[in-house]
Amino acid sequence: MTTNTIFLASRILVGIAGYGDSPEFAEVVTNDECNVYAQWSRASNLLPGESKILVDGLYEKAKEKGVHVMTIYGTHDGPTTKRLREAWGDLYLGNNIGEYAGFLYQDEKSCFPSWPKCRDLKEAHDWLVGEMLAGPHRGQLARPPDEREPCLFSTSGAPLACYELEAGMDLVCNEMYAVGCGDLAYAASEARGAARRHGRVGWMGWLAHEWQTAWLKLPYNVPQKQDSLEVGLKELWLMGARMLVLESGSGGTQAQDYTPPDGDCPPDTKTPKQGYDGEIPRAYRRTMKNFYQWTKATPRAEGEPVVDAALLLGNYDGYVGMTYPIFAIFGQHHLAETNANWKCGAPEFTWEAVMEEFFPHPADAVAPFVNGWIGGSPFGQIDVVNVDDNLDAGKLSRYKVVAFGGWNTMTPKIAATLREHAAAGGTVALMVPQLSSRIDRDFSGYTAADLVQAVPGVTVKGPVEAGGGFPGRIAEADLAPGVEVVESLDGRPLVVKAPCGKGAFYLYLAWDFPAQIRSCADTPYPENKSLDLWRKLLAGLVGSLKRPVDVRGEDTAYVNWAVYPDGTAYFLNTDCVKERTVEINGVPTVFAPKEMKIRKF
Repeated sequence: MTTNTIFLASRILVGIAGYGDSPEFAEVVTNDECNVYAQWSRASNLLPGESKILVDGLYEKAKEKGVHVMTIYGTHDGPTTKRLREAWGDLYLGNNIGEYAGFLYQDEKSCFPSWPKCRDLKEAHDWLVGEMLAGPHRGQLARPPDEREPCLFSTSGAPLACYELEAGMDLVCNEMYAVGCGDLAYAASEARGAARRHGRVGWMGWLAHEWQTAWLKLPYNVPQKQDSLEVGLKELWLMGARMLVLESGSGGTQAQDYTPPDGDCPPDTKTPKQGYDGEIPRAYRRTMKNFYQWTKATPRAEGEPVVDAALLLGNYDGYVGMTYPIFAIFGQHHLAETNANWKCGAPEFTWEAVMEEFFPHPADAVAPFVNGWIGGSPFGQIDVVNVDDNLDAGKLSRYKVVAFGGWNTMTPKIAATLREHAAAGGTVALMVPQLSSRIDRDFSGYTAADLVQAVPGVTVKGPVEAGGGFPGRIAEADLAPGVEVVESLDGRPLVVKAPCGKGAFYLYLAWDFPAQIRSCADTPYPENKSLDLWRKLLAGLVGSLKRPVDVRGEDTAYVNWAVYPDGTAYFLNTDCVKERTVEINGVPTVFAPKEMKIRKF
């Protein structure tokens, strides 16, 4: 399929979604509110002569102004798609199939009936990618070329765009603010890394702000409500998004049963539903219009952010961006009923801890309410890139440092790819359980025979108790000459550096994933020497990279920043209520709440 060429342009697309016959389209066109209108379900509303919203010359005005249109959850057939393409030309973007993979983060009752009961990670992955997600793509290819969607979008609250792109989707819009995509910086980094890995022209954000800021009870009528949307839009823009669409809120409230009206009400107070002319929908439309006008007045630098480090989403990794008791890896609830390893466990909690190191979202950024969405990038921009047997080392060539986050099923092909990347000058960081070839989710009972000896000069043997107040077990290993012991425990190697061509491997000899389960996502992980060492190692490797911009200070968790190829750098204070100060190349720089600064280096 051919992706609509509009996404090759530097113009930023900003949109809202319209339900049924609501008046949003008229306001989009007449008030220059944005340049994308997404129609839910009803393709007929975008067809001249059939539409109930293309009245009073709006069709002609929209085309004249260059307003793009698309559908979400559109069920239109090939002939209808052909008519849409003929009516709108390049202004018709295509169809978003919606949350097709939403079951990945849902409870058992919400899972699709067609989702099979698989036996292991390989079966679960292969069904997800090769059957379920590939279905819409195959359906498009079965149509004549002029009846195919210009672009087939997909949206999911789980930041696993990699699997949707692998299945053939053209572009993925992770559902920002939602469940696993709650941490916008992580979800954006996964979408961006997936797009780069799978050769797409860009990535998008589908913003479920009204719905998803309800789960932390952020009231409607406090400044932080719209401020958190404004900051999120600018954060995603800074990180390189090509299109941003607000899913709900602009045409009427939908999450009123879960959202208190203002800061003086008890958290369980319900808000009366508001229609199109209500104060809350007007506020949402105003925020989107202001952002759209801001993008026109503030052209973003050409290209994409420069990224020289990546966190690796391992082979058959099912991490959905957060840990929660209802989750089962790849939706395999039948296995989780009798095998706790299929629930969020040590691999996912380790991923979450690594994620917090590089993508923090400080709880007080919307104080006095709890923030679960926006935050800084203390180490600059970092991609999240998935690893499998089809990964070519060339896809990693832009990254000087790559490090695994959680689960990985190692294979000889992946090991060879990592060695090729290191030989070319890259640094690879991983721990012993990420060498395991197991596909049954046994992340503690594996043996040395299950390991793929991927690190040159290091032969990993069996586990022994760590002792010395160090949790879990560590691996014994034979080290060849030239392998350096970076960290030791009571005289035993704990972290080793193995040279490989122009680069090196850092292998952490912990036998067990270090993170322990915690009871609340808003509290730090318990003190854990193993986890602290892993986070310190990764932070040190990424933090030591030589870059034109260096950001330091106690407030780096609040400031998201990116540098573009021409040297333009963007810095955004994601705190909606307090000013923050960081040192940029050694110079103290004060940011007002929500302030963005633009510098050239």
